[in-house]
Amino acid sequence: MLLPVVAVGLLSPAVQAQQTFRVYGGLALTNYSIKFDNNAFVGYQNKTAKSDYLAPTIGFTWVSPQRIFVDASYQTSLSAEHDLWTDFGFPKQDFSRSSYTVTGGYVHVLSGGNTITGFGGLTGGKSKLKAPGPPTMGWTEDAFTSNGVFAGAAWGMPALGGSISISGAIALMAGNWKDNTPAPGTFDADAKSTVGFSFGAGYTYRITPAWGVTADLKIQNYSYTFDPEIPVSAPDYKVTENIKALGARVSYQF
Repeated sequence: MLLPVVAVGLLSPAVQAQQTFRVYGGLALTNYSIKFDNNAFVGYQNKTAKSDYLAPTIGFTWVSPQRIFVDASYQTSLSAEHDLWTDFGFPKQDFSRSSYTVTGGYVHVLSGGNTITGFGGLTGGKSKLKAPGPPTMGWTEDAFTSNGVFAGAAWGMPALGGSISISGAIALMAGNWKDNTPAPGTFDADAKSTVGFSFGAGYTYRITPAWGVTADLKIQNYSYTFDPEIPVSAPDYKVTENIKALGARVSYQF
C-alpha cells in the first residue's frame, strides 16, 4: 500500500507526464502473531502463536501520465518457527506465510512536491502452523487463510533528499481456519467479516533516475470471529492477527 505513493512522489515533473513502470524486490524483518480468546478449542484457549522471520517481497508498479497507478506485490516467509505448543512441552514447530496485495489509486500532486493519494484494492494471505504430529495429535498442520478488500489514503512530501510518506487503510476481511485431520473429523471454521486496519510509514531515496531504495514500517491488525460448525457446533471464538514488518527494498524504473 505504501510503495506506489513513494514511487510517484519521486518522479520528476518531466517523467510525471509519461507512463512509467517500476519493479522492486526486498526483505522485511517480520513479527507475526495469532492470539486466541477463551472460547477457542482446547489447546488454543488464551494462547498466542508468535513467529519472527525474514520475508522476501517482489512486485511492480505502473503509473499513467494522469498519475493513476496499479501496484501488485507478493511476499513469502523464509525458514520460520512458531511457539504455539511450547507451553505443553513441545519444541517450536515450522511456520510459513505467503501473502499478496493488488492496489490501484490516484496521486494528486500539490505545490512543493507534496502528494495526496487515495487507493484501494485486494489482499490475501495464508499462514501454515505445523503441529506435533500423530500419535500426539490427530493432525499435523493448521492453515489460516484470509482475504478481503481495503481502502485508504496517504500523504507524501520531499525530505532529506528523498521522499517521506505515511499511509493508513481500513480493510474488510474474511477468514478460514482448517486443520488436516482426516475426514470426517477435519476442523473447518469460517470467520465472519471483520474490519481491520493497517498503517505504513517510509522513506525513499532515488540513487539515480532509474534506481531507488525504500525503507518502511508496516503494521496490520485484524480481529476475526469464528463460528465453528465442523465437525461439531461450538461457541464463537475470536482470533486476532497482528503483523509488524520493518523492510528495505530496491526498485528500478523503466
